[in-house]
Amino acid sequence: MSQALKIHHDLCDVVLKPSGKINQTRLKKMIRSALDQYLAEDRVSAKAIHDEAKQRHGDAYRMPGYYLRLYRQRAGLTQAELAEQAGIRQHHLSEMENNKRVLGKANAKKLSNILDCDYRKLL
Repeated sequence: MSQALKIHHDLCDVVLKPSGKINQTRLKKMIRSALDQYLAEDRVSAKAIHDEAKQRHGDAYRMPGYYLRLYRQRAGLTQAELAEQAGIRQHHLSEMENNKRVLGKANAKKLSNILDCDYRKLL
């Protein structure tokens, strides 16, 4: 069993207990590099993100169709693929995403199961 590997960084102290033989120098370098990148990231406030999204999506922002499209894209599905899996017509799905058609509770539950999200966001 290897000895505990201790790394001190401005962000945190890391203690690892490797289960096998590892190149400790290389591992330390990788962890320090990852922590350095994390510190160097630009922080953007949630308000700034919401303001930008609202400007980009206009009145549709935070409407059920907005969330449906967001969750579908997160799942990496096209409208046609999602419609086929859900057993609904693709153009109905398009109308739902554009807030021209109400999803309804049954469709919201069906779609949320496929998209792994809370169905209430789609109502």
